[in-house]
Amino acid sequence: MTDPPRPPGREAVRWSYDPAPDVPAGLRRRLAPVLAAWEIAADVAEDVLLVVTELAANVVDHARTPFEISLERMPGVLRIAVRDGSSRLPEPRDLDPAAARGRGLLVVQAVCRTWGYELHAAGARTGKTVTAELAG
Repeated sequence: MTDPPRPPGREAVRWSYDPAPDVPAGLRRRLAPVLAAWEIAADVAEDVLLVVTELAANVVDHARTPFEISLERMPGVLRIAVRDGSSRLPEPRDLDPAAARGRGLLVVQAVCRTWGYELHAAGARTGKTVTAELAG
């Protein structure tokens, strides 16, 4: 079976992972050549990699469930979506300069033009999807 044709100017990748500590770094390495092939500007690509790393790290650290990550490129926008099996809501923490971690969603807010989440409570696939969009 072949994938249905994509509309012109639209490209996408989707991968599934288990919540292992090495996944965020591996995901960065896997996604970087995709962004290069899509000819995404270097500064935008760095922001995308940063956001993807932070959202994947949140799943590994907090949701601790298998997850699916997708990146979709459409004219003028790059949309990141991370779906996990946890109903724990993503909430940015107050900035604590002394903390070694905990700035992930603040970083996402700073570099994305929009971000949010949707809870999934129906059926066998409970959890949430966190989305973020960058100009692309």
